[in-house]
Amino acid sequence: MGIMIVSTYPDKKSLDKIANIVIKKRLAACVNYTKINSVYTWKGRVENTCEFLTLFKTTTKAKKSLKEEIARTHPYQVPEIAELKMDSINVLYQNWLMDSTGKGKPKKRNNPSQR
Repeated sequence: MGIMIVSTYPDKKSLDKIANIVIKKRLAACVNYTKINSVYTWKGRVENTCEFLTLFKTTTKAKKSLKEEIARTHPYQVPEIAELKMDSINVLYQNWLMDSTGKGKPKKRNNPSQR
């Protein structure tokens, strides 16, 4: 089954570092991110900051190792590591996720022969 792990990062440098690590280790098939504004409380104060929302796309088999790697390398004292199950996912994308986080060579998503 496909899983998305959601986290936020304070800057592009820290998220680029973890994205490259988890892709090279095949813990995630893809990492998407976008800049967002976040309002939250931290140590009794309301914070209003820019962050990077990060989506790690993985499988149930790789999720535990991925979460451990995120926790180990995350720059925040209390990192967000939230799991979202992808209950409805097209078969070709699911197969690509599994191939990209498995032992074999990952297939390209846009390969017409796999449609």
